[in-house]
Amino acid sequence: MTIAEVVSLAQNGELKSIAVKNDLSAVIGFINLGLIELYKRFPLNIKEVIIDISDPLVTEYQLPTDFMWIVTAYGEVPSNSPVVRLKHLPINSEDDVYSINTIGWNTVQIPSSVPGNAVSIMYVAEPPVFTVNDTALDIPIPSQMIEALLNYIGYRGHGSIKGDIKAESNTHYRRFEASVARLIAEGMFNEESIEMKTKLGDRGFK
Repeated sequence: MTIAEVVSLAQNGELKSIAVKNDLSAVIGFINLGLIELYKRFPLNIKEVIIDISDPLVTEYQLPTDFMWIVTAYGEVPSNSPVVRLKHLPINSEDDVYSINTIGWNTVQIPSSVPGNAVSIMYVAEPPVFTVNDTALDIPIPSQMIEALLNYIGYRGHGSIKGDIKAESNTHYRRFEASVARLIAEGMFNEESIEMKTKLGDRGFK
């Protein structure tokens, strides 16, 4: 489904009774906010960043600009074997010398005690941000989440106008929460495996 199709559904549904439906920029803004909320609830886009830790004097590293939060991290296990073996690294574990610590919203500290030359960090990436020029692009969520997105658009749309619209806005938000709960309860989203046992070796970190 395209951005234009989602806009049309919202204009003829959740936003039908309010003037903001004709403000394309505003509606796309509601879409962007709804996507962020869904990406917070579901790990829809998990990415990997491999950090070179070969310089012992450097312990702080900035993560990509689309970073939301860390899912897991892997480090190399010292071995004489040509095959790189990996182990999970703790995250924000104050008493563990191998812990990766988040010291800023997109900055991590990797202690020099972590062995090897690289660390693999799996993270949830934020959704793309759309503008009025992107209406032909596909919406980056599966079709079963469109209902939840439309309910969130309705919540934001009714919450953006003046007057006594609190009840209507809250109704749309409750519908959004119910849609999310149904997606979870009925198992309509399957998380992909994030096992990374061979990727460091495959990418040349030996």
